[in-house]
Amino acid sequence: MIKKLIATAVAATFISYASAQTAPTAPTQASAPAITTQLTTRFSAGVTAALNASTTNIIYLEQTGNSPTVSINQDGNSNRAGSDATGAINSMILNGNTQVVTIDQTGDGNIINTLKIIGNAANVYLLQSGDSNSANVSCGLTTSCSGVGNPAGNSVALDFRFTGDSNVLNYTGNGPALQASVYATGNGNTVNMIQTSTAGQQALINLTGSDNNTVNVTQTSSSMSSLALTQTGAGSTTFNISQTGTFSNVANIQAVAAGGSFNIIQRSR
Repeated sequence: MIKKLIATAVAATFISYASAQTAPTAPTQASAPAITTQLTTRFSAGVTAALNASTTNIIYLEQTGNSPTVSINQDGNSNRAGSDATGAINSMILNGNTQVVTIDQTGDGNIINTLKIIGNAANVYLLQSGDSNSANVSCGLTTSCSGVGNPAGNSVALDFRFTGDSNVLNYTGNGPALQASVYATGNGNTVNMIQTSTAGQQALINLTGSDNNTVNVTQTSSSMSSLALTQTGAGSTTFNISQTGTFSNVANIQAVAAGGSFNIIQRSR
C-alpha cells in the first residue's frame, strides 16, 4: 500500500511539472532578402557571359567603400576579370579611398576588362603571365584618382607587369598626382598610356628582352610630366610620346632596337 501511495505521488508530481511547461513554438519561415532589378540584371548578364564565353575563370566585382584590400588570383587559360569583352556590361568597379588591389592572372588569353579605380590613394598591382593578354584600366572616371588621404603621403601608384608575348595594356589616369609603371618581358607588346594631371605625374616603362613593341604615351598636365622608358631587344620598336605642361617635361628614353620609329613631342607654355 505504501509503495502504491509513493508511486501515485511521484506520477502526480511529474504530470503537474509537465503541464506547467510552455510548449515549444515552431520556428518561423525566414524571408528572403529583396533582390533589386539592377542587381538581377547584372547577375543575369554575368551568368550569360560566363556560359557563352570560352573562359576558364571569370570574376565580376563592384565594391564601394574606403580602405578595401582586394586580392584576385586566376590560374588557367582565358581568365577574365570583368565579364563583357566591350566593357559596357559588368566592368570591375572599385569606388573608395585608400584601396589596395592585387590581380594575378596566369595563363594565355587573359583579360582584365575593364578595371575602374575611383577614389584617392589607390595602390594597384597587376601581373599577367602568359601570351595574348590584355588589360584595360582607368584611374579616375567621374572623380579624380589621387594621393589625397594616403597615410604614406604617396600619390596613387599603379604597377603593371606582363610576362609573355602579344600583351596589350590600355591605361587612362586622371587626377592631381599620378604614378604608373609598366614592366614587360616578351615580344609584340603594346602599351597605350594616357595621363592627365594637375599636380605632376610620372610614368615608368621597362621593356626587357622585348622585340616589335609599340608604346603610345600621352601626358597632359598643368604642372610637369616625367617619363622614363627603357627597352632592350633587337627587333623593331615604335615609340609615340607626347608631353604637354606648364612647366618642364622630361622624357628619358634608352632603347636598343633595329629599325622602328621614335616620335617625341614636348610642349611647355
